[in-house]
Amino acid sequence: MSKIRLLITAAAAFYAVIFLAQVALNASVAGQALAGVVLLAVATALTWMRDELTLKRYEMGLLWVMVLGFLVYAVTCALGVLP
Repeated sequence: MSKIRLLITAAAAFYAVIFLAQVALNASVAGQALAGVVLLAVATALTWMRDELTLKRYEMGLLWVMVLGFLVYAVTCALGVLP
């Protein structure tokens, strides 16, 4: 299991570097990049938790945040707020 955690951590670090490179190329995406780095950090931190019940609660909470985020995005696109 520790190899999986290590790979997830390495992948999150890799994608965080990609987010930062995107900010360096286009500063207008700084907010999105920050949100991406925070979500990656939270998802990676979840893999290092030992308490199974707490882990399950946090995973379900993060899953619902992502689902509701997609719902808000779809509704705002349907209403014409976002292109």
